[in-house]
Amino acid sequence: MEGEKSVSMDDIARMAGVSVATVSRVINQNGRYSSETERKVRSLIEKYGYVPNMAARGLKTRRSNFIGVIVPDITNEFFARIVQAVQNGLRAQGYMALVCNTGEDEAAEEQYLKMLAAADLAGLIFISGSVGAVEKSLRKLPAVYIDRAPSDSRDALVVESDNYGGACLAVQELYRKGCRRIACMQSAKVISTYSFRYSGYRDQLALYGLPQEEALHLQVDEISFRAAYQAIEGLLDRSVAFDGLFCASDWLALGAMAALEARGVRVPQDVKIVGFDDISVASLTAKPLTTIRQQTDMLGATAAEEILRLIGGAPVRAQRIQISVSLVGRKTT
Repeated sequence: MEGEKSVSMDDIARMAGVSVATVSRVINQNGRYSSETERKVRSLIEKYGYVPNMAARGLKTRRSNFIGVIVPDITNEFFARIVQAVQNGLRAQGYMALVCNTGEDEAAEEQYLKMLAAADLAGLIFISGSVGAVEKSLRKLPAVYIDRAPSDSRDALVVESDNYGGACLAVQELYRKGCRRIACMQSAKVISTYSFRYSGYRDQLALYGLPQEEALHLQVDEISFRAAYQAIEGLLDRSVAFDGLFCASDWLALGAMAALEARGVRVPQDVKIVGFDDISVASLTAKPLTTIRQQTDMLGATAAEEILRLIGGAPVRAQRIQISVSLVGRKTT
C-alpha cells in the first residue's frame, strides 16, 4: 500500500479494520465511533494523504464541498491568520473555502451574500461581519460566526475570544504597575467584541474603586494608527490627566504611543499602555507592546471544526464557544 500513489476509502477502512461507513462518519464528524477508531482512521488518512472524492460525495449527498467565508479585511493580520486556520481545517476534511473580502463595507458584504445565495454551499462562516439581513436561502445553511455575534439572531453559534476577561487582564496589569487613572480607547461602532472589552474595563475599574470619567473613554471611528494618534492628541489638548491606557487593539495602542511620545509624554514612565491582539508588529516595534494575546489559530480551527459538525448533522455543543486569552508583558508597562 505504501508504494501506491493514492488510496481509496475502501483501503482506509480495510487497514483500520472498520467499515467504509465508519470511515465516512469519521471524515464527516457524524459521531457513532470511538475515540480510538477516530485516531486510527485519521492517522491512516494523514499517512497516505487520502483526499475524499468530493465530486462523488456531492452526487450522493447532493451537498457541495464549498463553504463561504466572509471576512472584513484580508490585509489585516488578525483576520488573515484566522482565515488561514479556517482554510487549513476545512481542507483537511475535503472542503474548500470561498473567501469573500468585504473591505469593511456593508454594501459589499450584502453583494457577496447575494452571490453566495445563488451558489451551492455547504455552510457559511462569518468573520467579524456586520451580518445584517442575511438572504433567506442562506438562513437554512449551517453557519458559524467568529469574533462578532450577529445582531439579528440569538441562536447563532459564535466562536470568540474571552474579550471581557482580556480587558480585565489589561486593567489588572496597569493597576499592578501603579496606574490609577486608566483611560480606554475603542471603536465607536456597536460591536459585541468591543462591548465586552469595554464592560471588562469598566468592571475592573469598579473593582479597584478607580474613576470612570467620560473624559477617559475615547472612541474612534476606525481602528487605525492615525485615528488613535489623533484621539490622543485631542486628549492631551484637553489636559485630561491619565497614567494608564487600555486600547482595544494593538494598532490603536501603537498610534497612541506614537502620539504620546511626540508630545514628550514618556511610555511607560508617564503613561503605561496595554493593547489587544498581539499582532506581529507589537513585538517588533522599537518599544515592544504589552498586549492581550488572542489565539487566532484556535479561533479559526474551532470554527472549521464546528461548521463541519453542523454540516454533518451533529448537535450544537454550545451557542458561544470562548477561546482563552493571555497577557503578554513587554516594555510599555
